[in-house]
Amino acid sequence: MNTGISFLFLCRKMYFDGYTPSNERIYTNANYISLCSLARELISQRGNEGFALYFKENQYLIDLWAAHFILEFGHPNACMKAQALEVINRYAHMPYKVKLAQEEKDWLREHGYV
Repeated sequence: MNTGISFLFLCRKMYFDGYTPSNERIYTNANYISLCSLARELISQRGNEGFALYFKENQYLIDLWAAHFILEFGHPNACMKAQALEVINRYAHMPYKVKLAQEEKDWLREHGYV
């Protein structure tokens, strides 16, 4: 299976397992470690712009995972950084996903974006 498809399927698995990008309890999870590895590889292969195409896919939080990974592993310019933060802020203000919204608000605050 190619790296991009593996990334999508692993995002899907993480979604159904209840894991989100800002949830600290996943940082030692084997699937999270694999997802990080796939993200690094995709950013290396496609560059920030190619990887940022995942910002358009909101099913299974794929856009949110991509936004976090581009900020963590990429070297985004100001425009790309703004796009990633826009994705994260959108989730931080979702009234129907209270736990996820709070995790994203906390992440933004902890990383100095608020």
